Amino acid sequence: MADASGMPNIISFTKTWHSEPYEFISPTRPELSAAGKNVLVTGGGTGIGNAIAAAFAKAGAKSVSILGRREGKLKAGAANISAAASRGTTKVLYEATDLLDLSRTKAAFQAIVNKVGKLDVLVANAGGLPVPGPIAGYDGEKFVRGVTEGVLSLFNAFQAFREHAGPEPILLHTSSCMANIAPTPAMGGYSVSKAAALKLADFIAAENPDIHVVNVQPGWVATDLNGHQKEATDTVDLPGHFYVWLASAEAKFLKGKFVWSNWDAKELLERAEEIENSTLLSWVVDGAPM
Repeated sequence: MADASGMPNIISFTKTWHSEPYEFISPTRPELSAAGKNVLVTGGGTGIGNAIAAAFAKAGAKSVSILGRREGKLKAGAANISAAASRGTTKVLYEATDLLDLSRTKAAFQAIVNKVGKLDVLVANAGGLPVPGPIAGYDGEKFVRGVTEGVLSLFNAFQAFREHAGPEPILLHTSSCMANIAPTPAMGGYSVSKAAALKLADFIAAENPDIHVVNVQPGWVATDLNGHQKEATDTVDLPGHFYVWLASAEAKFLKGKFVWSNWDAKELLERAEEIENSTLLSWVVDGAPM
């Protein structure tokens, strides 16, 4: 079923649904401390990526680095992260790069690593929004280009991260519910791009079992990407704080899973054994024990 806008009705996995941050996922909780960790966020200059980076700084990360295309946005984003740092000891760095270019991506990662050392957490958050429109009549080359950009940004970031990852690497991939909910008319390009990237993340996890991979629907947040939609229901700090919790020891049971920032973290933790030892929250074929 769908509402008047064409969006499918969403059923929450947890009884509690959040649109704003809450105490259990607060970056200031001692259990969620990011002390000693080097964190890198792609697409971290603005919006959700910047909120995630700022939350890790608030959690006391050793360093927080952001990558993106626009140096001006990165500079402003870095200032916001520095202001959020809880103890003033978090090193904040940025590098302008094109994540669609592997050599430039690797160079940006290398520049960061030269200053802070091995990377502990990669938040693969960069992405694009192909022009909405129905499949019928859509320009094929533009469609494929939109899909490719969404996949390459993750592909290249992973390649660079793999070379510089610390002993217990974590990859938090910003996905979208559009990858696995019922089709929303005119959003085919974006949905296919996100679905392809989600499958790529599955292969990264399967082929690199030492990397703790989690896929995340960050919520419906007003950002540059969506034109700051007035209808957006969630605050940017909700995913910001939720990602810090995902990188903590409390969330180890979510390795390889797909989760929503809106879901209640405490309720998820209470079902940790059930989730970890089943296909719950995995991206599977519905209705068949695959």
